[in-house]
Amino acid sequence: MKKLYFLIICLFLSACGLATDGRDRRVGDLEEPTPIPTSVTAARPTYTVEQGTVTFTLDFSGRVVPVVSQNLSFSRSGAVGEVFVEVGDEVETGQPIATLDTSTLEVELSLAQSAFEAAEGRLTASQEVIAQERQAAELQRDLAQLDLDYAVQQAGDFPTPEQQYQIERLTLQLALAQLEVDSLDSVLDPQLQAEVDTAAQRIAELESLIESAVLIAPFDGTIAGLSMSSGRTVTGEDVVGVIVDPAEIEISATLQESQMAQLAEGMAVEIMPVGGPGESLFGTIRQLPFPFGSSGGASVGQEQSTRIQFDDMAAGFDNYESGDRANLSIIVTEREDVLWLPPAAVRDFNGRNFVVVQADGVEQRVDVELGIEGDGRVEILSGLEPGQTIVGQ
Repeated sequence: MKKLYFLIICLFLSACGLATDGRDRRVGDLEEPTPIPTSVTAARPTYTVEQGTVTFTLDFSGRVVPVVSQNLSFSRSGAVGEVFVEVGDEVETGQPIATLDTSTLEVELSLAQSAFEAAEGRLTASQEVIAQERQAAELQRDLAQLDLDYAVQQAGDFPTPEQQYQIERLTLQLALAQLEVDSLDSVLDPQLQAEVDTAAQRIAELESLIESAVLIAPFDGTIAGLSMSSGRTVTGEDVVGVIVDPAEIEISATLQESQMAQLAEGMAVEIMPVGGPGESLFGTIRQLPFPFGSSGGASVGQEQSTRIQFDDMAAGFDNYESGDRANLSIIVTEREDVLWLPPAAVRDFNGRNFVVVQADGVEQRVDVELGIEGDGRVEILSGLEPGQTIVGQ
């Protein structure tokens, strides 16, 4: 029994020794926790003040369009009667393109012509009656003249009192006959002539309206767009189509006012294809919108796009078609032999431009005055010298 107690005590003491050890001996060295590494500060970039050329360019895109293009519109409102052309058709100057429905006007014209004929008939009949009455009056006057002439001849140089009486009486009859002739000059009723004139004026108005209902081609060209169909009601001056002259093309671009303020007509433009390889062509700004160029006053419907012409029209046709897009680049300003830095080297704080200059291990903030910027370079007008090292952010 004593031996059994002794064995139990030994086992207990052995277990206590394991519990009080500083580490679990079943855990190998590979299971030790990894120590936290010390953070390393990233090196700041440095730049060198260079001397060279800084170019400011304006880049934008445009679309190839015909040089000559004109909107088509009727001069008055109405329902479209018939359209004679389709998009893509070639037309000649004066060729009908479409017409408004003139059926009502044609009925009115027919009535006006009937009214004119009736009024003219009444006037003609009245004129014929008056002409007959005038002829009769003239004959009576001529008879009176014959009687007077005969009486004077018979009386001779020394007429008797009876002959003198007869001569004076015939003279008065001749005067009365002449008055009758003269009175027929104003017999025609002025209302009859007024009715004829009114009917003729109405015919002219209706014919003018019918003529204005026809939309004709203003020049030889191609129909580039149509926005009308038979039966559709249009308002006068609404754009219902576009005609172009495909003989010449150019590029149209819509720019912001801040961009146009930096440009001028006659500036050179580099023209590059969009989304694919191709040679660069060159052109010139032909027109800027008012008030930036010579396109005229600020009238309604005035051209608002910037127009760039190809220097070589044949090359333009070889590389582009109407509707194609093109990338455009214009050198606005170019400065040679100036100091420059990458834009990332310049810092800004509350509108103050400065850089951090490093010299002999010492860093110093220096205010700088900037000029133009472009192509990854910004011009340094003052504050630095060539070769200085600048610390970036």
